[in-house]
Amino acid sequence: MPSSSISRVIVVGGGLAGLSAAHTLLERGKSVLLLDKKPSLGGNSVKASSGINGAGTSAQRALDIQDSVEAFSADTTTSAGPDLARPALITALTANSASAIAWLANQETFNVDLSVVSRLGGHNAARTHRDKSGAPGWAITSALMKRLNVLAEGEGGENGKEKEKEKRVEIVKGAKVVKLLEEGGAVVGVEYETEGNTITAKGDAVILATGGYAADFTPTGILATHRPDLLPLSTTNGDHATGDALRLTAPLRVSAGTTDLTQIQVHPTGFVDPANPAAKTKFLAAEALRGAGGMLLDGRGRRFVREVERRDVVTGKMQEVEGEGRGPVRLVLGERAVGEVKKHCDFYVSKKLMKAYPNAAAFAQDTGIPLENILETFAGYGGENDPFGASNTPQTSYTPDEALHVAIITPVVHYTMGGLSVDASARVLTSGDEAKPIPGLWAAGEVIGGVHGRNRLAGSSLLEAVVFGRIAGEGAAGN
Repeated sequence: MPSSSISRVIVVGGGLAGLSAAHTLLERGKSVLLLDKKPSLGGNSVKASSGINGAGTSAQRALDIQDSVEAFSADTTTSAGPDLARPALITALTANSASAIAWLANQETFNVDLSVVSRLGGHNAARTHRDKSGAPGWAITSALMKRLNVLAEGEGGENGKEKEKEKRVEIVKGAKVVKLLEEGGAVVGVEYETEGNTITAKGDAVILATGGYAADFTPTGILATHRPDLLPLSTTNGDHATGDALRLTAPLRVSAGTTDLTQIQVHPTGFVDPANPAAKTKFLAAEALRGAGGMLLDGRGRRFVREVERRDVVTGKMQEVEGEGRGPVRLVLGERAVGEVKKHCDFYVSKKLMKAYPNAAAFAQDTGIPLENILETFAGYGGENDPFGASNTPQTSYTPDEALHVAIITPVVHYTMGGLSVDASARVLTSGDEAKPIPGLWAAGEVIGGVHGRNRLAGSSLLEAVVFGRIAGEGAAGN
């Protein structure tokens, strides 16, 4: 069995959480071995389309947006629910949000543009940051990937200190971790399979950042065990999201604890591809589309929910509509809404997931929805008499003659709020009533449970990855 043993920290998973942990370890003077079972890095993070939350940021101040950590924490607590809100984890998430965004925006490192700030569902302030391209997940994650690749390949460093840092990074793709190694009650490394070989790698600590289990549709898998009712739905997740870390930690001498495994977020808006409506994996219709003023209409052209409500609320209303035979549900954007998210819409149109119409009459003729219903709905949107409340989105009204972008949507399995039990320092905890940190083991990103409770706010997945990735990196560096 080939073997390597180097004093370093091993990061399992190359999405945003793993990348954030790796960069933090390098900043703290550690060497890094980054392992990812896929042939490329990025995970689900590259697909995130709404943005990253932050309270008290420079971008908010530049736009005169009033917000605070306390307000962000209150919104997160409300979203989590009184029985599942965990104050220590929520505080860790929200109190570190502004510094996380500042870290990403640092011109000397990642230089990510996060100057566009929106208010999305469940938030009482505009705090979801994105770049002007409309693809924040890609903008953020690719910046960290590119810099880590430069460091790993030994290019681009002009001074001795940078050259020394470059030699401390090793990235192995197509590496499936199959076992955690223990010595003296501590996790000291991993075994992984790659190209037909099994490799043993030891280090000072291991950080698990393998993602959630929202694509585990196997008959005996995690979804089948804890939420069999969701098996008929499609997912927005890549096929890597199969709960690897939960399986890796179960055989430990003192197994790791898990929490909230039944808490799985069903996102209200997954695109139904007209060419393949039954596809098990669906593109996500970004919440930013509704944040820009997109409307949700039932099959009769009527609204049925406040579009920027929390995801669980919107999903529930959509399922009621579909269950009563009033579908399909359509997402409709007018000219101003499209202007806010034009690159999103151009991409969706290119994929034939969204269709453009010159006006309401053309939309009605193509879909068979009575035009009078559409016009009545348009007339009631956004004003004082709006049955769902006046709009505070960029598109505050609709007219009969404006161009429209329309898509059929349906709820999809999107995010797993459950996962490994951790403390606010991202240390993985043992199972049982007297949970204690497992020496040498940290976790970050969607693999951890308890941060979001019953419902995750839009924009908090990327934030969770960066915040807990950095916390895990700092902790493991001091191990």
